[in-house]
Amino acid sequence: MSFQTPRSIEEMLTAIHKREYLMPAIQREFVWGADQITKLVDSLMRGYPVGSFLLWDVKPETVQSYTFYEFLTNYHERDNPYADKATVPSGSGTTAVLDGQQRLTSLNIALYGSFAEKKKYAWWNSADAFPVKRLTMST
Repeated sequence: MSFQTPRSIEEMLTAIHKREYLMPAIQREFVWGADQITKLVDSLMRGYPVGSFLLWDVKPETVQSYTFYEFLTNYHERDNPYADKATVPSGSGTTAVLDGQQRLTSLNIALYGSFAEKKKYAWWNSADAFPVKRLTMST
């Protein structure tokens, strides 16, 4: 086991978009809400540390023995609550995120995607029950 050189959030999210970082099937589903996402971004904007991540370097010779998932970008509580299954090309390895999935998914949604959860008292099948939210920065 070794420590990696620290990487920026931008580098981590770029790796996610290139599908270099995946989630192993042992990870729980994404469970953070809009308030938690907002608080994480606010903490980063204030210069607070985001913490460390535990990554697993999965070698090409063993990668096909495991199931992996991609990271959510556009979360929708009803229509898109789960990450898609990832395909790792034969002969390739991957890096699996063992700790930090909630934070990385939240940052991915906040900076590159959207978040839609059901409004209180709205009907589950109503067209306007899930307003799509995007992070906006104010000064």
